[in-house]
Amino acid sequence: MTRRLFGSAALVLGIAAQVASAQDGQLDPLSRLDQRYRGPIEAVIDSARQAGLPWDAVRSKALQGLTMRVDGSVIVRGVRQYFVNLVKARDVLGPLGADDLESGATALSNGIRSEDLALFRPTTVGRSPTHALVYLTDLVSAKHGVPREDAVAAFAKLWKDGAGDSDFDLLWRGIDQDILSGVSPKAALQNQVRRIPARTIRPPADQIEENPRS
Repeated sequence: MTRRLFGSAALVLGIAAQVASAQDGQLDPLSRLDQRYRGPIEAVIDSARQAGLPWDAVRSKALQGLTMRVDGSVIVRGVRQYFVNLVKARDVLGPLGADDLESGATALSNGIRSEDLALFRPTTVGRSPTHALVYLTDLVSAKHGVPREDAVAAFAKLWKDGAGDSDFDLLWRGIDQDILSGVSPKAALQNQVRRIPARTIRPPADQIEENPRS
């Protein structure tokens, strides 16, 4: 598993380094795009800035596509959809920080539904759903293949019961190892969820908001 994780991390870091290098360069890397693609992308970036959304994440999405030599028209579609998902993420999760909104947008981009995302809206000040959403998104991807409904139900329950970042980290690592060992994705999820320590006390705000419409 370590070798696999290292390989994946190296790939992500490699792309991130190229994007960062492009952003720091004197020549705007987006200038390499034909104006028919560059104009719409810059318009989306400006829209994100004006909306108070993490516009740099939108720009990074475009630069990532450029670095990977994706066709300009595909980059435009991807950037537009990512902006839409950032708006949805804020509507669903609330006015959270950039990392939370980005993880929410990425989850939506990878098959997590708005109603699923709503289950992770913080009810405790300062609580971040980023770890839960990042791991959930990865597990339901084709790489792991954990059934979406099962994964969402399990993660949402842990989140509601007050699970912390370390719990979601432990859960992901256990599931990843089980799958590598030949266990089915669904069984791996079930096995590892049982190993997460039970939370006897929920965060106070979660208790208050358990049935806010009653």
